[in-house]
Amino acid sequence: MISLLAHWSTGPVRLRWVPQPKKYSEPVTAVHCFCFWDERIVLVDVAGRGVSIPGGHILTGESLLDGLQRELAEEACITVDSPALLGAVECDHSENPAFGPSLGYPRLASQLLYAGTVNRILPFAAKYETSRRIFVPALKCPEQFNEWDAVMQAAFDGALAWMAG
Repeated sequence: MISLLAHWSTGPVRLRWVPQPKKYSEPVTAVHCFCFWDERIVLVDVAGRGVSIPGGHILTGESLLDGLQRELAEEACITVDSPALLGAVECDHSENPAFGPSLGYPRLASQLLYAGTVNRILPFAAKYETSRRIFVPALKCPEQFNEWDAVMQAAFDGALAWMAG
């Protein structure tokens, strides 16, 4: 299992990649997707996050897959067929001395990462927090990504394996 200490704007957070989990830490605070279009991956440039795969927070009462499809439509103006769960990034804020309720996140939570094939590309509208959508050759994804690390590499390896069938 891959684990590392990341330094987010809210302070240090321990990230742990859990591939194809049967169970993951609750609550799930976000969902993201490696969206494949032919031999390319869709990336978005999001304010405060930089270039990354599309995704975001789950709204109260929303299912995980409904939240994922909503985020893909909002950020990248795309839809995907049957997204497949690759794994969970467990986010543990226990090592952050400044952690508290004011940060708005639970001490331990998960972000789920999926892979999917784009089935519809809508005209891009720079709404919400996304300024652009880019299609990059899949193997160039790490070079374009804002904060690539060992956890993201492990997830990406899973996405490439999923795409290869």
